[in-house]
Amino acid sequence: MKRREKLAAVLVMAVLLAALPVGGCRMEEHEKPDEQAKERKELLLWTYYETDAQKAAVSNLVEGFNQSQEEYLLTWEYHGPLTEFNKRLAIEPTAEQKPDIVIIDNPDMKRYAKTGELEDLTEYITQMDDLDTYYPEALDSACFGERYYGLPFCCNNVALIYNEELFQEKGMTVPQTWEEFLDCAVALTENDRKGFAMSAIKGEQSAFQILPFILATGEDMEQIGGTGTEEAFAFIRQLIETGAMAKECANWSQNDVARKFIDGECAMMENGPWVLPALEQSGVSYGIARLPYLQGMEQALTGVTGGENLGVIKGKDVEGAIAFMQYYNNEEERMLEVCMQADSLPPKRDVAERMLEEKPEYEIFEKQMETSISRTSCRNWTEITDILSDAQFFVVTGQMTPKEACAYICEQGGDS
Repeated sequence: MKRREKLAAVLVMAVLLAALPVGGCRMEEHEKPDEQAKERKELLLWTYYETDAQKAAVSNLVEGFNQSQEEYLLTWEYHGPLTEFNKRLAIEPTAEQKPDIVIIDNPDMKRYAKTGELEDLTEYITQMDDLDTYYPEALDSACFGERYYGLPFCCNNVALIYNEELFQEKGMTVPQTWEEFLDCAVALTENDRKGFAMSAIKGEQSAFQILPFILATGEDMEQIGGTGTEEAFAFIRQLIETGAMAKECANWSQNDVARKFIDGECAMMENGPWVLPALEQSGVSYGIARLPYLQGMEQALTGVTGGENLGVIKGKDVEGAIAFMQYYNNEEERMLEVCMQADSLPPKRDVAERMLEEKPEYEIFEKQMETSISRTSCRNWTEITDILSDAQFFVVTGQMTPKEACAYICEQGGDS
């Protein structure tokens, strides 16, 4: 009887053990994969890039970052064009609805830094050991009050783009001084074709386009509204009064100007590298040169740095955003690919020089990066940009004389 009881007890114990989960060692092995398979932290990037090539560049960059590490999962959204992007960023009510990372127009970085929208990244940026490989003015555009709020993403500037075939037909050489430029523009004006076109539409584009003419007089960014500005406005008025430039350019964006050039409605234009793919596709014969300067001012700066910067929205995932920035900074092949697709120059000198091997037509823009000046180097650019743009509009449309426009700038921007 006792043997039967013992046997029954053994059988019961065996059944109970069989019913239990697998033993301690196996339980740890089951839990370990769960611990390793941590969910990746989600990051969101916003951009206003519009073209298919630009969007493809961002997609490839995001995919490359996600494949390079396992801690973060980055996605991106298009919120454009630029004016809508800025509105959307301003009206989002909570930090949760805003992105972690933004690709923003570089002159906007200072404005967002001043309003507290961007994280101060100085402690991260200053630890990077290759900052000296960036174009100084591109890097300066990400700095405000000696504090860094991001990194350059890509850069550009504007130059004189001219119809090479027309120049050859007329036996003309590329103008260097304002006097030569005016003669050239007048000579190229025929029937429905103007000699020159630029964007004078109200907003940042207009300010971006008039600045090289102001700087070509020797006036610096802190003197806007002075005698150099008046000389620049007077020259623009000359172009209009001689019929070499249409006052309708007050309604044209930079892309509108490019379309006028392609359609043969202007022989020369002020524009940037972002229009080159459209020119190539159109088959129009073109050349690129430095914008003209005031007689005797050969050494005056005529380049103004444009492009985009990477920034981090206040209160978002700074560590994740920095990981993405470091990836972009370190992966120079990816930087080269992105900038080539985005029709801009890489912000690093050596990467930009490699780009010239495949796109030699960018040479003038690359050279000008060495002498270009950042708009944000002007201490009050965020306040003066709209005032300067308005003044340019008034001059082009004939609502103000150059002198009156300068008085307007000084009056409106007095305490800025």
